Amino acid sequence: MTSRLQSDRVRQTTLFGLFFLSGAAALIYQTAWHRLLGLFAGADTIAAALVVGAFLLGLGIGSLAAGLYADRLSRRAALIAFAICEVGIAVFAVLSPWLYYDVIYRGLLPLAESRAVIFAVVFAGLLWPTFLMGCSLPFLSKAVVSQIAGSAQLIGWLYGLNTLGAGVGAFFGGWYLIGTVGFDKAVYLGALINLIVAGGGLLLARGLDMEAARPAQKTMASETADGVVWRWALLVFVSGFLIVALQIVWYRLIGVLLQSNGYSFSLVLTVFLLGDAAGLLVGARFIDRIADPRRFFFLMQGIATALALAGAWFVYLGIGAGILPATFVDHDIMGPNTANPALILLLLAIVVLPASFIMGFSFPVVQKAVQRDLDRLGSRVGLVQLANIVGNSMGSLVAGLLLLDLAGTAGTLKLLVAIGLAFSLLQLAGPRATRWAYVPAAVLVAGLALFPGGEAFWRRLHGLTDEKAIVAEDKTGLSLLKLSGKDAGTEDGRLYIQGHSQSRLPFDTVHAYLGAIGPLTHEAPGRVLVIGSGTGGTPYAAGLNPATEKVKVIEIVAPVIETLKTYTASGGKSGVDELLSGKRFDVTVADGRHSLALDPVRYDVIEADAILPKTALSGLLNSREFFEQVRTKLAPGGIYVQWAPTERSVETFRSVFPYVTMIHPAMLGSDRPIPYSREKIAALLARPDVAAHLAKARIDKAELAKWFADKKIEVLNDGRTVPAPSPNTDFFPRDEYYLNRRP
Repeated sequence: MTSRLQSDRVRQTTLFGLFFLSGAAALIYQTAWHRLLGLFAGADTIAAALVVGAFLLGLGIGSLAAGLYADRLSRRAALIAFAICEVGIAVFAVLSPWLYYDVIYRGLLPLAESRAVIFAVVFAGLLWPTFLMGCSLPFLSKAVVSQIAGSAQLIGWLYGLNTLGAGVGAFFGGWYLIGTVGFDKAVYLGALINLIVAGGGLLLARGLDMEAARPAQKTMASETADGVVWRWALLVFVSGFLIVALQIVWYRLIGVLLQSNGYSFSLVLTVFLLGDAAGLLVGARFIDRIADPRRFFFLMQGIATALALAGAWFVYLGIGAGILPATFVDHDIMGPNTANPALILLLLAIVVLPASFIMGFSFPVVQKAVQRDLDRLGSRVGLVQLANIVGNSMGSLVAGLLLLDLAGTAGTLKLLVAIGLAFSLLQLAGPRATRWAYVPAAVLVAGLALFPGGEAFWRRLHGLTDEKAIVAEDKTGLSLLKLSGKDAGTEDGRLYIQGHSQSRLPFDTVHAYLGAIGPLTHEAPGRVLVIGSGTGGTPYAAGLNPATEKVKVIEIVAPVIETLKTYTASGGKSGVDELLSGKRFDVTVADGRHSLALDPVRYDVIEADAILPKTALSGLLNSREFFEQVRTKLAPGGIYVQWAPTERSVETFRSVFPYVTMIHPAMLGSDRPIPYSREKIAALLARPDVAAHLAKARIDKAELAKWFADKKIEVLNDGRTVPAPSPNTDFFPRDEYYLNRRP
C-alpha cells in the first residue's frame, strides 16, 4: 500500500512537471504566432487584439469540449487523451510557419481588407492548436484527481504550475529564443517540448486504473450544485474580462515608458504570468483555510483592481515627486548600453505583479466552490475555465478595440476600477463582511474621483508641467506633441509616438533630406508613396519636386494625424497645413506594409521613414521580404529610399536591389542605374517654387543644400544583388532583438 502511494505521488509530481513544460511551449507559440499572423492581420493594435481574442476563444472552446467529455473517461484514458492533445499541438506547430506565412499571409492577404474576415481567418488558423491546448486542464485534472477532498488544491497546483511554465516560456521565448534562432525555429523547439510531454504522459498512463467513469446521476443536490457552477461561471467571466482588460492598460502604460521596444510585450506578459502563477500556487496552499469562497472571491477582485489602480497612480505621483525619472521618454532605459534593470523591475513589480498575484489567488477559491462531485469534476473544470477564457477574450477585444478608443488609457482604467468597486461592494454586503475590506473599496472610490484624466496623465508621464502640449490617444496608439515658443503660427515642437521621440517642428533637416532625395533623384517622380508620417517632414519634403503629382502618406498611429490636425486648427503651420490639406497630398491611416501589399498602384518613388530598428515590429519594415515586396511595387526605374540604421539593414537591402547607392544616411535602391546627380539637385533647389515650398515649412534651404553637397556618395551595388550573410527576415528580425546581438 505504501509503495503504491509513493508511486502515485511520483506520478503526480511528474505530471505537474510535464504540465509546466506544456505551459512553456504554449507561450513560445503564442509569441511567435502572434507575429506571424500579424503579417496577415496587420501590425496595428487592432490586429493584435483580434489575434489575441481568437487565440483565447479557441482555448475556451477546447476547455468546454474536453470538460464535457473528460467525465466519461477513466483516469488512464484521460491521461492518454492529454498526451494525444500534446502530439496534435506538436504536429500543428511544425506545420504552422508554412500555414501562417505561405498559405494565410501570401495566399489570403487580399481578404485582409475586412476586420471581420481577418478575425474569421485568424480564428480558423488558430482553432486546431488552441482547441487542443484548452483540452489540457480538464483531461489532466481528471487524470490527477482521485477523490473530491483536496481536489481544489490539486487543480490549483496543476493550473499554477502550467501558468508558471507559461511565464517562463514567455520570458525564454521573448528574451532569448526568438532573438537567437528566429520565430520558426522557436516554434519547432516548442513542438519538441510537446512531444516530450506527450511521451511522458503515455509512460505515466501505465498502471493507472482503467475503470471507466460512471455516468453521473442527476440528484436534487447535483442540480443545486449545477446552479452554483453557472453562477460562479458568470463571476469568473467578469473576473477574466477584468484582468485581461487591465493587461491591455499595462501594455499601453509600460510600452510607452519603455518606448515600445521589441521586448516590452514579453516582459509585461512574463511578469503577469509569473504573478498569476504565484497567486495560484499560494492559493492552492491555503485554500483549505478559506471558509466562505464567494466573499473571499469578491474581496480578491476588489483588492486586485485597487492594486492595479495604485500601481498606475504610483507612476503618476512618483514622476511628479521625483521618485521616478521625470523624463522616461527621453532616456532609453532598455538600450544595450543604457539598460537600467533595477528601474524596469521596480516599475513592473509595482504596476503589474501585485494585481496579477491576487487574481491568480482567486482560481483555487473558485474550484473549492464548484468541485462537489468527482463524477463531474472535468465538466466543472472545463466550464469554469471556459468562462474565464471567454472573459479574457472579451477583455482583449473590448478594451483593445473599444475602450481605448472611447476613453483612452486613464478612462479605461477608471471603467475597470468601477467593476472592481462593484465586487468590493458585493463583499461588503451582509453581516459577515471582512472589516478591512473597506480599504480596497475606499481606494477604488478615490480612484474614480481623483485619478487624473488622460491628458493630465500622459503629460506627467512625458515630463511636462506647465508646457503646452497636444495629446491624442486611441486604440492604435498614443501621440503627444510638446510645444514651445510664443508665436502660435510658428511654434516649435517635439513629437512623441508611443513614448518615442520621433521628429520635430519645424522639420528636422534629416527628415527633409530623406523625403526629398528620392523625388529629386528620379527623372519623373509622378507618384510617390511615403510610409510613416511623424510630424510630416519626410512626406512634405517628398512633394518638393514640381514634377511630383501625388504623394500618398501612410501612418499607422491615427492619433499622430489627429495631433497634427489639432496643431493646424490652433493656427500652427510649418508645412503641416499644406500636408493635411494640399491637393497633392493624400494622408491615410493604415499599416504601411499591409496597405502597400494591397495597393494596385506602382510608384515611381517609395520611401519609408521607418521607426528605429529596436522598436517593436520594426522588423516588418526592415526585412528582406519587405524589400522584395517594395521592389514589386516600384514602376520600372522606380527608386526606394530608406535610411540605413544598421550594417545588417544595408546588407539586407543590398541582397534585394541590384542597384544600390548610399548617400549617407540614405539608401537608394532600384532595378536600374540610379541617376543621382548633385548638379541636378542643386539646380532644382535653386528654383523659386522649390524655395517657396521649403520656406512654408521653415526648412533652411541653404542647410538642406549643404547636406546634398557634402554627403558621401557610395555605389554599393552596380547591377547585381549581393547575398547577405545574416539578413533581417520576417522569420528572424535580428536588429529588432538587439539585446541578443553582441556589440
